[in-house]
Amino acid sequence: METQDSEERHDTIIYDSTVGQRLSGMRKPGTTYIVFQGNKVPIVRRLTIGRDHKSSITLDDKLVSRSHAVIQKIKDDFYIQDLHSTNGTFVNGEKIPPGDYIRLRLSDVILIGRTELSVSHFQ
Repeated sequence: METQDSEERHDTIIYDSTVGQRLSGMRKPGTTYIVFQGNKVPIVRRLTIGRDHKSSITLDDKLVSRSHAVIQKIKDDFYIQDLHSTNGTFVNGEKIPPGDYIRLRLSDVILIGRTELSVSHFQ
């Protein structure tokens, strides 16, 4: 029969320790997602968006370029970059400059071709 002390020794992080308290303070509950057409895709590092079936998010739309845009997590922020697509990428109704990284905020609406995508955070 194991005691509570021996169970705690099996934990990867002991949250009562100084290091454990610092690490638990760094964790942010929940995940940020791109939501579109009833789908939810977590933004972990980098998402590619395009018509190509190798894209992280594939959009079957003739107005979407094969490699249309990329969404990337850099530190704690999220950015979108239009990859010089034919029809452009829009954030909140404004066309973003091709090649520039534009910072995204929660509830921003992205329009690629005829598809609306939004940035959402779920607990």
